[in-house]
Amino acid sequence: MKWLSIGLSMVALLLLNWAPVEARTLEEILKDKGVITAEDYAEASKGGQVVYTPGKGLTATSADGNSKIKIGGYGQLIYRYTDYDAPGKDSKSDFDIRRFKLQVQGTVFSKNFGYKLQGDVSSGWRTEDVFIKYKFDPALTLTAGQFKPAQARQELTSAGRLLFPERSLANDTFNLGRDQGIQASGSFAKKLVNYRLGIYNGNGPNTGNVDDNHMVAGRVDVDPLGAYKMDEAGWPSDKPLVNVGGSFAWEKVSATDVGSAFGTDNDVMDVALALDSLNAATFTASYGEDLTWLLCTVNFNATWMGATFAAEYYNLNADPQIGGDWDADGYFVQAGYQVIPSKLELGVRYSAIESTDTNASARFDKAETQFGVNYYFANHNLKLQSDVTLVEDQLAANKDDVIFRLQAQFTY
Repeated sequence: MKWLSIGLSMVALLLLNWAPVEARTLEEILKDKGVITAEDYAEASKGGQVVYTPGKGLTATSADGNSKIKIGGYGQLIYRYTDYDAPGKDSKSDFDIRRFKLQVQGTVFSKNFGYKLQGDVSSGWRTEDVFIKYKFDPALTLTAGQFKPAQARQELTSAGRLLFPERSLANDTFNLGRDQGIQASGSFAKKLVNYRLGIYNGNGPNTGNVDDNHMVAGRVDVDPLGAYKMDEAGWPSDKPLVNVGGSFAWEKVSATDVGSAFGTDNDVMDVALALDSLNAATFTASYGEDLTWLLCTVNFNATWMGATFAAEYYNLNADPQIGGDWDADGYFVQAGYQVIPSKLELGVRYSAIESTDTNASARFDKAETQFGVNYYFANHNLKLQSDVTLVEDQLAANKDDVIFRLQAQFTY
């Protein structure tokens, strides 16, 4: 793969020679050189500006400041080596463009009217986020379009701001992915309490609804010691921060919903419930006219002086029209510490999923133990992440694999 080798070489050169640069406007340069006076600079600054800042993208702002467009994104190039436990199965060595995001976002006509477009081009264009929003008040913003519904905190945290190269086993089993709908959100008490509540198609991204069933999801976060950013790294801080949160999601799925991979981005439906493997006939034979599911999560996050901690618990209840209802749950616990502040970080994580239902347990009763090392050249804007994952499959023989990952990330 010649193009991949070239790309990796360029990333390596960037990592070795990176030096953060503060973006300056043309007016600032002319003023510093004495070409224009301070009065001229103040007058010129009243007009629209176009500024590029490494790690934050290209931003163009109108003269009145009400309209703004920012173009940027990030890329992740990953290497994986998997040592399979199964006898006779060869190990796997794989290079991959894990993510390559393009983001266009900003405001138009008013600072309160925002929009966002995000897509991933790592394997052909895939639309992820497309929405508009209007902020009526700090306590109420309405968002309409396609985006991630209210759900577990780790899923809502950007893939570019994780402690490990990937999210946990539990999150990858019970997340809701992206969907289309409308959401109310806001904050109270100087952002110490935040909420999200919305109604969605429930069929995943880029997919319409075929019936009158919808998914409802909500989330509340409490930050008693001050605003807690969606960031899993343990950046140096003299002030301890704590986040406690929880979410719920509920949906009734009918036979007309299933088929055509309707929920491939919603892991509750395509991993935990395995509904994507069914069609209308097999769904009806197994569950009757409908299946109702309820997912609840709770989390605790804390960070102080380079140390970070996160734990999240997930509980799923499935209630079909025929047959008994059943439960599955999962959790993860992780911790990290920056042994060299803002540069070198160590992490450890344990995650498990399980179910007491005999029909569902073949998809659960698994665990992963992970050890990670991160090196930051410019915080999340340019970093290397690596980890080793020890897989435990308690129901299947010869599935205790070992996985090594090395990932480079850059933001443009």
